[in-house]
Amino acid sequence: MTMTRIVATDEIEVAASPAMAWRLLADLPAMARWWPANPRLRILRAEPGLVGSELEIHPFGGRPFCCRVVAFEESKRLRMEYFGGFISGRGEWRLEPAGSGTRVGYELDVQAEGRLVSWIGRVIPLGSLHSRQMQGVLKRLARTLTAAG
Repeated sequence: MTMTRIVATDEIEVAASPAMAWRLLADLPAMARWWPANPRLRILRAEPGLVGSELEIHPFGGRPFCCRVVAFEESKRLRMEYFGGFISGRGEWRLEPAGSGTRVGYELDVQAEGRLVSWIGRVIPLGSLHSRQMQGVLKRLARTLTAAG
């Protein structure tokens, strides 16, 4: 099976404390309200303790994939595991104090399987494609935090 590695790191500074940003990230039903229409997000399972919660993400023009919360350090990081479908690997939200606000980042390191993904990866840098969509996610997060401020 052909595997293609996708690695990306994206971040934004938000006008909110790490604790405030954490509350929004850790509230999965709220995530579905601020997440942009592309890529679509669906909560498959929201566990009270967060670990074990599952999300399905469906990027425009792409196949859906799932991720599960596997660990967290409150107000600092939320570790995700991608599984099922055609993507496997990890992702991690990171929150760090930055001046009077917070630097919110997302790191992705996954393997995508299939010849089509491999072919597309030769034409378009897949990490950049992920970053383009993730910038929309981060901007919506920042706007939501500013409005809640």
